[in-house]
Amino acid sequence: MARDDMHVIMYTILKYLYECLKAGADPDPLKFSADALGINERYWTAIVADLANRGYIRGVMVFHKPIGDVVQVVNPSVTIEGVEFMMENSMMQKALDFVKEAKSAIPFV
Repeated sequence: MARDDMHVIMYTILKYLYECLKAGADPDPLKFSADALGINERYWTAIVADLANRGYIRGVMVFHKPIGDVVQVVNPSVTIEGVEFMMENSMMQKALDFVKEAKSAIPFV
């Protein structure tokens, strides 16, 4: 599984938001931006829009435009559904295993 694999990115975003929630800290959108994750903006937008549309995160507005989705991060947080998805999904477990192995490659984990 590569560092830019969709499930790794999803796990990384969910984990960061979950850790912020547990710590009572406000998430910094720059810490899970496309640049921070080392991926292109279009890929990031698709992933964040999917997380929001599935109810795994909130505080993200998705605008569907003819040229592609636009995501605006307002006050991001993980939902209970997002935590459950992160902890119970087998692909998320593989992503967790990858993150543990490549911890130094992801700047905020």
